Amino acid sequence: MALPILLDCDPGHDDAIAIVLALASPELDVKAITSSAGNQTPRKNLTQCSAYADLA
Repeated sequence: MALPILLDCDPGHDDAIAIVLALASPELDVKAITSSAGNQTPRKNLTQCSAYADLA
């Protein structure tokens, strides 16, 4: 059974890899991804998170 998780990150380079790997893992069930603005605007973070999710 896959482990349900919530990812909380800023979608920078390192977290992008974490998002894609988590979404592709059969051992994890990603229920949600939340992000903080960090160095980018909330809109850009949403766009980046959506793009990463499409890769998985």
